[in-house]
Amino acid sequence: MAIAGTALHSPFDLRSLQDGLGRVNHQPVSVHSFTNKRFTVNFRAPIDQVRKLLHAAIEPDEIPSTGLGMFGMCACDFWVNRLGWLPIPRIRNNDMLFRVSARIRKGGRSHRAFYTIGSNSSSRLLGFLGQRFSHFRKRVSDFQRVDNGAEYSLQCIDPDPLARGQLCAEMDSVSKERPETTVFSDIQDATEFVFNVDGSCGYSFAKDRLSFQPIDYPEWDMYFCHGCTYRFPLLDHLVQSLGIDAEFDSVLFMQNTRQTWCSSWLYPSRAA
Repeated sequence: MAIAGTALHSPFDLRSLQDGLGRVNHQPVSVHSFTNKRFTVNFRAPIDQVRKLLHAAIEPDEIPSTGLGMFGMCACDFWVNRLGWLPIPRIRNNDMLFRVSARIRKGGRSHRAFYTIGSNSSSRLLGFLGQRFSHFRKRVSDFQRVDNGAEYSLQCIDPDPLARGQLCAEMDSVSKERPETTVFSDIQDATEFVFNVDGSCGYSFAKDRLSFQPIDYPEWDMYFCHGCTYRFPLLDHLVQSLGIDAEFDSVLFMQNTRQTWCSSWLYPSRAA
């Protein structure tokens, strides 16, 4: 379903766009991955405006004592080598994902998680499975990647203009040094808010059900990237259509990281 040209002025319109981006469903088995490189471009905005990106059953997560929320785009490539207990030949995948820092309730507890607006994958197999068995609203697209030590670039190529994206990073600009643009005090502070979360989450408008997925990961070795250009049409479209006063915060970088994306099951929002 095409998403280009959608105008957003109400929760119903947000539902239409989300449903057009893909389905939300159970993920019956865990997925084990190894990330080569991941760049996350972060934006901040007043938390009441960030709330416009989410269903009412999911709350935006506040950057402590700021009144601000956060959202952004991940551009990365990784391998998947195990599905549940089953080892598989390594599957290489390029990925772009639009995420919102959020809080979701399950089992009487509030969990910090990132909510996925939509995501694109290059692997036909992972895209096929993700479209049917995850809450990541997967779309299969073509990608071009350059990773030559000096430059890392990832381009998502898709017939729909809003599904496209591009990031280009200068590897010699990666460091622990704090950029002036960020509200975080240092790299540890940024890592704690953006990545030290309990998992990922989703919401099915069609079924009125939530999804929370725990993620197992090691201690992060995170960096800022100071030389990066990017273009994310879907993010720009939503910011403009929903009247979000977004400010660029930072680009975070990690590499050579193992993660386990645990199984998840839909549950009624009223039972959260």
